[in-house]
Amino acid sequence: MKELFFDTIDSTNTYLKQHFEEYEDLTFVSADLQTAGKGRSGRTWTASKGKNLTFSVLIKNEKVMEKFASLSVLSAYSVLKVLKSYVIEDLSIKWPNDVYVRDDKICGILLEAISREKMEALILGIGINVNEEDFETGLLHEPTSMKKVLHEDIDIVSFKEKIYRRLNQTIEELKEGCDLYPEIEKYDYLKGKDVYCMIRNEKRKVTVIGIDADYSLKVLCDGKEISVSSDEITFHL
Repeated sequence: MKELFFDTIDSTNTYLKQHFEEYEDLTFVSADLQTAGKGRSGRTWTASKGKNLTFSVLIKNEKVMEKFASLSVLSAYSVLKVLKSYVIEDLSIKWPNDVYVRDDKICGILLEAISREKMEALILGIGINVNEEDFETGLLHEPTSMKKVLHEDIDIVSFKEKIYRRLNQTIEELKEGCDLYPEIEKYDYLKGKDVYCMIRNEKRKVTVIGIDADYSLKVLCDGKEISVSSDEITFHL
C-alpha cells in the first residue's frame, strides 16, 4: 500500500484519474482540503480544511474490479465497522454509497471507473465527516459528524490509519471470495421504506425490500419485485 498526502488539491479522485498509470494497486491519496471534491450524480463534496477525512483509493486488481458492483456497499461497511469501534450507535448503510447515523449522513462514497477498451482501474473516493461542525445550509437533511455525535474531537491521523487498515482487509477478503452479505444486510437503512425514485427517467413510488445478495437493490414497484443497480435509480426520500 502506498500513501500520498496533499495539503490542498482539487479532487483526489481527479488526481488519480489523471495519474493512475503512475501508481500501483491500492494507492491511497488524501488531502486536508479538496477545492473541487466530487460527490455522486455530479454533486460537489464540501468540507472544512483539516476537519474531515477525504481520500481516494486506486484499484487495479482484476479480481476486485470484476466485483465493482459490490465495492461501494462493501466500502461503506468498512467505514461503518470503524465508526462502530468509536461507540457510535444507530449506524446503517444507505444503498449504494452512504453511511448514516440514525437519519443523518456521516460518510459518502463515489466509485469511478477508468475504461478504454476494457476497465483499467477503479477509483474509490470516500469522504467522512470527522470534526466538522458547520455544514452547508439549505440541504434537505443536514449531515452529521463524529464530533457532533460523540461531542469530542477525533484524532484524524489515528482514525485514518484505522480506516485504511479496514479497507485493505475488506479488499483482501473480496479477492479471496469472502461473503460479507450476511453482515451487511443487518445495516440496511432503506429496508422497508417507501421512497420516491427515478427509475429509467420516470419518477415512481416504491417500497424497498432491501439490499440483495448481488448488491443490487430489490424494490416492490406496482406489485412486482424488481432489482435495480445504482446507475438506474435516484432516491428522493
